Amino acid sequence: MNNSGNPLGDLSPQDFMENYWQRQPLVVRQAFPGFASPVSADELAGLSCEEEVNARLVIEKGGRHPWQTRFGPMDEAVFRSLPDTHWTLLVNDVEKYLPELAWIVDRFRFIPEWCIDDLMISYATEGGSVGPHLDQYDVFILQAQGHRHWQLHGQAVAEDNQVAGTELRIQKDFQAEQEWLLSPGDLIYIPPGVSHYGVAQDECMSFSIGFRAATHAEMLQDFVEFVSRGLPDDAVFRDPGLAVQQHANEITAATMDAVRTILLDYLRPDHPELPRWFGRFVSDVKTDITPGTGQIAADFSQLVATHGVLARHPASHYAFSRCNNGALLFVDGDDFDVSVGFAEALCAQRQVDVRALAGMARTAERQLLLDLYNGGKLTASF
Repeated sequence: MNNSGNPLGDLSPQDFMENYWQRQPLVVRQAFPGFASPVSADELAGLSCEEEVNARLVIEKGGRHPWQTRFGPMDEAVFRSLPDTHWTLLVNDVEKYLPELAWIVDRFRFIPEWCIDDLMISYATEGGSVGPHLDQYDVFILQAQGHRHWQLHGQAVAEDNQVAGTELRIQKDFQAEQEWLLSPGDLIYIPPGVSHYGVAQDECMSFSIGFRAATHAEMLQDFVEFVSRGLPDDAVFRDPGLAVQQHANEITAATMDAVRTILLDYLRPDHPELPRWFGRFVSDVKTDITPGTGQIAADFSQLVATHGVLARHPASHYAFSRCNNGALLFVDGDDFDVSVGFAEALCAQRQVDVRALAGMARTAERQLLLDLYNGGKLTASF
C-alpha cells in the first residue's frame, strides 16, 4: 500500500478547503486505490475487549430491543451470542493503540493536524448500521472492506425527531437527498450538521477519520479556568465609586459597569495568554490513552547515536504557534518555548530526523527531545 498521495483524487486540497470543508459532502472514488483493511474483524473484536479501549456494539435487530447498545470493554462471549445480521462494532482511537495505522490519518494533513481527533474503525454485518443521525464534527469515512450504502440530507432536524429509548440520537423521519454505494478504497466526506445513514450491504469495514469539535461552552470554560490559575489573593472585586443608593437592594448600572470592566480585562481578544491557552487546549489529550513507555536513553548523545530517526507517537498531539521571535511548542497540553525552526522541523512530518534536529537544537531543546523520547511521545518505531 502506498502511504503517500492525495486522498481527494483529482481535487486539490486547496479546492477542497474552499468549496467542501464544512460546506457540502464529497465522494471520492478510489481515494485509496487497492485498499485492503490491515485489521481483521477478529483483531478489531479483540481490541474492543481491552480494558482501556473505547468501544461500542450497536444491535439494530435481534437484541433485547431495537438499537440495543453495549459499551466496552467487550467480553468474547458477547460475539458468540450475536445475530447473523444487523449489528455494528465501533472502536475509537485505533491509531493510538495500533500506531502502524497512523499513516492513514496522516494522509489528511492538508487539514491542520491539531484538528484531527482519531481513527475509528467499524465492522458491520449485512444490514449493520447506527441509524440515520447527524454529528457536529467533520468526518472522512474510508470504505475498507465490503460495501456500504450511504444516504445524506442537509435539512434541519426537529428536536422531537428522535427514536425514544435508545442511547443513540437516531432520527425517526429521514428523507435522503443524496445517496451512494461505496466500495473498498472509496471515500466520503460528511460535514458537521449533515444527517447521514450508512447501511452495510455485506460484511463491511469502514475507517472514519474524525475531527475535533469543541463547543463554545467547552472553550469558554477552559479559557476562564486557564486565566484564573495563579491569580493573586488580592485580586478581589472592589468598587471605590460605589455611591449611596435610593434602594439598598438594587444592583445599579454603575456596579455592572465595574463588573464588566473586570471581566473584559480577562476576556479581551488581545489577551497576551490567548495563544498559549489555545495551543494547550487543542493539543490536550482528551482520552486516557498514554504513549508507549519502556524506552530510555541516559542522555541526548546516546539518543542520537542509537536513533537517527524517531516518530511522533499517534497518542500524542503536537502543535506550535509563532510567538515574538520564537515559537510555543505544544505537546499533550504542555507548552515549551523553542525556536521556530525547531518547532517546524519537529512537527513537519510524523518521522523526525533527530540528527538534523540536533544540529539546530539549543541545550533546552535537546533536553526536550530526550524527555519526549523517554516519555514515549517520540518513539523509535511503530
